[in-house]
Amino acid sequence: MPDRFVLVLAGGRGERFWPWSRPDRPKQLLPLARGGRSLLAATLERAVALAAPERIVVLTALDLAAAVARECPRGVRVIGESVPRNTAPAIAAAARLFAAEAGDPAFAVLPADQAIDDGAAFAADLALGFERAEREPVLLTFGIPPRGPETSFGYVRRGARLADRLFRVAAFTEKPDLARAQAWVASGEYLWNSGIFVWRCTTLLDALEASRPALAAPLRGLAWQGGDRGFERALAAVFPPLESISIDFAVLERAPNALMLEAAFDWDDLGSWRAWARRQERDARGNVVFGEALALECDRCVVVGDGGLAAAIGLQDMVVVHAEGNTLACRLDDGEGVRRVSEALRSRAAR
Repeated sequence: MPDRFVLVLAGGRGERFWPWSRPDRPKQLLPLARGGRSLLAATLERAVALAAPERIVVLTALDLAAAVARECPRGVRVIGESVPRNTAPAIAAAARLFAAEAGDPAFAVLPADQAIDDGAAFAADLALGFERAEREPVLLTFGIPPRGPETSFGYVRRGARLADRLFRVAAFTEKPDLARAQAWVASGEYLWNSGIFVWRCTTLLDALEASRPALAAPLRGLAWQGGDRGFERALAAVFPPLESISIDFAVLERAPNALMLEAAFDWDDLGSWRAWARRQERDARGNVVFGEALALECDRCVVVGDGGLAAAIGLQDMVVVHAEGNTLACRLDDGEGVRRVSEALRSRAAR
């Protein structure tokens, strides 16, 4: 079997799940996956079907490394970033690490905070991606057939069909407004951008050199000794002045060799309380009740208690969460409002 690697990106903070999520326990560490597992644990379960544990690297914030390590199967490696610099520097640095260890292997990039239940379909699609990336110098992403006009996801527009479910990428687009999302979904040409990728190390690094040479240059000189801890120290020295930019902006939007495989697996970004509730069991009145929680005479509510009782009475289409001594009550459809609370708390702490 070819030498394959997996990079799991686990540095996000998941502010839309406040107060359940917090800086030291972000979204990927919450029990949001089926069966009450953390999203990270579920992601790693999928990852070990793709590569040996010692070929799986979880990249996270340095202050989260210990908590992340507790979720990892034996052999999986955890590397901490001292400063966050978005996905392009993180992925390029991992490509340098994997190339130093195995020449020019292909590797998959998996976000740690997504929900995917059909592990067999996921493994089959990723195997197709690996085979293509090992055969040709392509940058392969996975597009999700849209279930509706979502405004919280980026989209990928299909280009020429190359094979069953495989297309050239015509364009990567940012999150649209509702009217544009409706038009894109109606056209049948746009899929959701999953943020899941497969490519060879040299293919990715060559594309970065071509599109962002100023970002590629410091990473080209990345050198370290002492295994993963030495690599952490090298990142701490190189990362601070780097541009903070996503892999989509830095590389994929300009890449002529970007391909998209239309995914056969289920997928959800779980970007809001409403998205999480869609996947949970409900009581007879459509409520999701989790942990130390009660919903009395409520309809279509989410009530979560973690470390204390959360009780809701006579509410409709609301979220009530009590966790870590903090309480949230808001409309179920106000995901952006939850994020604004997190931002306001950060601003208050910075004063």
